[in-house]
Amino acid sequence: MLGFIRKTLTSWPVLALLGLILVAFAVTGIGDPFGSGSAPTGSIAKVGGTVVTENQLQQQIDRVVRAARQRDPAATQTQLAKEGGVPVLAEQLIGTTAMEVLGRKIGISASDRAIGAEIGSIPAFQSGGKFDDATYRRVLGENRMSDRELRSSITGDLVRRQLVAPITAASQVPLGMALPYVQLLANVHKGAIAIVPLAPGAAPTEAELATYYAANKARFTLPERRAFRYALIDRAAVAAKAAPTDAEITAAFDKDRAKYGGDAVRTLSQVVVPDEAKARAVADAAKKEGFAAAAQRIAGFAPADTTLGEQTQSKFGAATSSTIAAAAFALPTGGITAPIKSDFGWHVVKVDAIGASGKTLAQARPEVIADLSKRAADTALAALVNKIEDGAEAGKSFADIAQTTGITIQTSPPATKDGRTGADAKTVLAAPLTALAAKAFGREPADGVGVEDIGGGTLAVIETTQIVPPTPQPLAEVRDLVTAAVARDKALKAAKIKADAVVAAVKKGTPFAAAVAAQGLAVPQPVAGRKMDVLNQQNVPGVITAFLDTPVNTVRALPGDGGWVLIHAESIEPGAPAAMQAVRESTRRDIAAQAPGEIAQAFAAAAAKTVGVERNAAQIAAVVRRLTGQDAR
Repeated sequence: MLGFIRKTLTSWPVLALLGLILVAFAVTGIGDPFGSGSAPTGSIAKVGGTVVTENQLQQQIDRVVRAARQRDPAATQTQLAKEGGVPVLAEQLIGTTAMEVLGRKIGISASDRAIGAEIGSIPAFQSGGKFDDATYRRVLGENRMSDRELRSSITGDLVRRQLVAPITAASQVPLGMALPYVQLLANVHKGAIAIVPLAPGAAPTEAELATYYAANKARFTLPERRAFRYALIDRAAVAAKAAPTDAEITAAFDKDRAKYGGDAVRTLSQVVVPDEAKARAVADAAKKEGFAAAAQRIAGFAPADTTLGEQTQSKFGAATSSTIAAAAFALPTGGITAPIKSDFGWHVVKVDAIGASGKTLAQARPEVIADLSKRAADTALAALVNKIEDGAEAGKSFADIAQTTGITIQTSPPATKDGRTGADAKTVLAAPLTALAAKAFGREPADGVGVEDIGGGTLAVIETTQIVPPTPQPLAEVRDLVTAAVARDKALKAAKIKADAVVAAVKKGTPFAAAVAAQGLAVPQPVAGRKMDVLNQQNVPGVITAFLDTPVNTVRALPGDGGWVLIHAESIEPGAPAAMQAVRESTRRDIAAQAPGEIAQAFAAAAAKTVGVERNAAQIAAVVRRLTGQDAR
């Protein structure tokens, strides 16, 4: 995971310039950047009089891990801490705060109007392409952020943008700058690889097991687990209880016959004139010379003006009147009504054709039942959820809510976020508890009861009841794992003696093959390649990457699954970068993309130096210990 985190963090100044908060809702999390006073207990730094607290660092850790989980669902805060992410995030907070303090010092600020515009443009806050206040409040709640915190964070983004944009907006990279990098990609590396295999040794002693366990307790520490109570709400079960009655089905069909195809269809033509005499003249003439001819001769209507096409009685009645529609639908094909008055004038209607007679209630019944059932299920489900949420807001217990709503409470043992439980956290909970475990990590015991959608037509009422912090497993429970680890560690140390001997011999001038043979190892295997050959490949073996990074005439020793791997770079022959036009242009673009980040990062460091920074290394280390479970020893 750290590869992803480092890519995110090392480019954070550029992301801030582009509006990181607008892209991923991953705000800087520095709270009120312009607070003053002495550093309170738990602060990680004091930047030009502004305090950066441990709580702000924890918020940043939460957001970065949440973003990482979009690519790797197994990413955890413990993993981030073990891989060195906490100090990196602490420096990010210090840098962003320093830039804001410097901006304030020289008079840069962000107006309420600019802040409002940024909020309005965030897609997460929009509904139908427009800012929606209800969505805004919901998303803030999901991210555990107040309106004030968000506005403060956006203020910081805007200040940093004004500071850095002028010096990063027009970064240009000449082709000559890219050529040295292209040369590195084109060079041909030649050498060899040898293996120092692991040899079985004596069984570890009790003292060795205890010492290794104490030094590596974090490796045998269970991740944070949470216990929760829950009740499942199945939409299908709610729908089954909301089956419509025969009376409701009949009423729905009669009310909306057109929707269910229950209305008869007629193809109609119509003339509307202002006086009865002209309407009667059209009706009489139409019987002799045809409706279209009479309408055109007497009233001046072209055929296109009189043709209405297919109509249902309800639709035609809504456009004219129920009396006119009833008269038209009572006629046979070719029939013409007598003049009938409406608010629009005098109508004469001709039935050109009779279409479908319309579905009966029996024929339309399945569709009507489906509509009524869905509507009733939606209403019943919304009422049930509202009743549960109202009870929770009123401070009622889960048991009281269950009693008044008829839901059944169940209990889950402590589980990790990915749904693993048991003494060794290896037993996977059955669905849907795996999804519920993840929801439990989004809630605190103080939050009480909440309703969550876990997909598949199922809602869950959930309450996080217990948080079990990262806990070291007793040595007795992980004895086999520790024994295997100690045995491997001892074997690696023994094999490293030979590996170090080969490295030392080559350094003194002994040929690689001779140095390997002197240790009784197998003959080295030749290897050759260019960096460009693996540039865009996925899952490149670490040995190949290390070989391509090894300086010429040197040997590197790396631990592997089967022992130590000895990598010897014999020669590096120059390639031909001039012929690599596509690679040259790609490299130049890559450098251009990285340049603004490098400049902005240097600016942040300069800002920190200008305003002054007092770091609390002990507090940052304490955060690392807490997240890795070392405090639980």
